[in-house]
Amino acid sequence: MRNNRLLIASLATLVAGVASAQQPPAPVVQVAHVAETEVAPTVAVPGTIYSRNDVQITAGVTGQLIMVAEPGTLVRAGDSVARIDRTPLLLQRAEQEVLLERAEINIRQLNSQLRRQQELEGSDLVSEFELEQTMANRDLAVADAKLIKVRIQQIDDQVRRADIRAPFSGVITTRVRRSGEDVSRGEVLGAMTDIRNMEVRAFVPLKHLPRTVVGDTIDVFATETQFTGSIRSLVPTGDVRSQTFEARIDLPVEASGAWTVGQLVSVGIPIRSGEQTLAIPRDALILRQDGSYVFRISAENKAERIAVEIGDSAGDLIGVTGELTQGDRVAVRGAENLREGVEVRIMMSSSEPTTVTASEGA
Repeated sequence: MRNNRLLIASLATLVAGVASAQQPPAPVVQVAHVAETEVAPTVAVPGTIYSRNDVQITAGVTGQLIMVAEPGTLVRAGDSVARIDRTPLLLQRAEQEVLLERAEINIRQLNSQLRRQQELEGSDLVSEFELEQTMANRDLAVADAKLIKVRIQQIDDQVRRADIRAPFSGVITTRVRRSGEDVSRGEVLGAMTDIRNMEVRAFVPLKHLPRTVVGDTIDVFATETQFTGSIRSLVPTGDVRSQTFEARIDLPVEASGAWTVGQLVSVGIPIRSGEQTLAIPRDALILRQDGSYVFRISAENKAERIAVEIGDSAGDLIGVTGELTQGDRVAVRGAENLREGVEVRIMMSSSEPTTVTASEGA
């Protein structure tokens, strides 16, 4: 009898194991939280990326070029980008040093002569005129020495400017002159651009000027990449033909890794004030012929199909109305194959959305 019980228990365990093996594993989903946020519809206007720092490299002095950096060379602020032969300047400096030495010898000689004349002042050996003449010559010699020192400082400044250094970190974009050529002061040698500090210049329709405010954050997107910029300045003078004004938008430093100077982008300009609404990630929305819906994940980790109506979108978020409340969990990844009531396993939760703006026509 006991052996029969053991046999029955073993068979029951085996049948349960086979049945469990035949059941598919619980689907894995990624979830995000429903947020109540302000969604402001926007219209996309074209913009172009410019560098905040874009300068021409010019010769600081007249002379023969020794080196000019090649296009594509990455330089840091203070690095040498061009050099001019300093030999003529150094020779001029040596000449002025000799003249300064002669002027100092002359000053010492006149000081000695003036001292002897002052000792004999009042006698018939030296006249008052001679004394005044010696003092005047001494003062002129002192002034000449000061003038020579100023000339030496001017030459030192030219020697310093013979080594042209980068005013900021960036890349050499063009090279007009090459080593071995003679150039004049102020002549263009090339150009360099800052590729990290970038801005967007967008021409916005004049009708949107009241809702475009300096300091506001604004979405800039291109090639499936989006960054949030800040409106630095506006040029509220409308163009007669295009009926637009210029907006300049600062981009974060991170944008330099994805975008480049000269690239075309789109800027989301608000067209009306935003409204508080429930928002979910776009990936959570499932569109079918019978309507739009999401899968809410209950506290028991079971999927619940909730029908929603679509509102304005905001980047990766979209406004919805339906039987959802703030803080509900909705499936973001793996929602396409879910069924009502199925139990799921949660892989991870994405961060909660923040206040953003929406794209017109979503």
